[in-house]
Amino acid sequence: MTTTKTLPPPLPETAHRAPPGPRITPLRVAGTAAVLLLGAGALTITSLALFTDSATVTNNVFTTGSVDINATPATAVVTATAMAPGDQDTAPLTVSNDGTLDLRYAVESTTTEDTLAALLVLTVKTGVTTCDDANWSADGTTIYSGPLGTTGTSQIIGDAATGAQAGDRVLTAGNSEVLCINVTLPLSTTTGQSTTTTATLEFLAEQTANNP
Repeated sequence: MTTTKTLPPPLPETAHRAPPGPRITPLRVAGTAAVLLLGAGALTITSLALFTDSATVTNNVFTTGSVDINATPATAVVTATAMAPGDQDTAPLTVSNDGTLDLRYAVESTTTEDTLAALLVLTVKTGVTTCDDANWSADGTTIYSGPLGTTGTSQIIGDAATGAQAGDRVLTAGNSEVLCINVTLPLSTTTGQSTTTTATLEFLAEQTANNP
């Protein structure tokens, strides 16, 4: 006996296919991530790629100047013993600006006693051709004539107060001037026998720059 089987009709071809849509494989996903990471790296590199430069200024050196006054000789420029009325002693004194700044100076005199100091006449002159007892009065300009000094200090030339004062002497850097110093016991003197006094002349200097 022959048996005949009837097969069901085949399914339509579309029945075996997945619904249409995008298909992303793991490989494609990994590739996409790599692209994203590469893009982020590219952005970072771009943010650091700036042109820069610098400049340096060196050797900015500053040096201060100096005020340096000197008087020569530094001791016993004029001195006398056993003086009688009418006696005198005369000698030159060189004042030098050994500093690097222009200066102005004043001179003060301090004595060890007041009696003889008040009798002795101190004269200071500039521009004297021959500074000795016989010739000091022949020429030059007198910048002081008066008592030798006092124990309380006397102003002889100018004023030691800060700033330009009447009588101050100005010396530019590296220059000097000669003062002719004369001390006389006037012939008219009747007092002060057997008396000794010692005078100290102090030269006080200051800068002229920025110091009107």
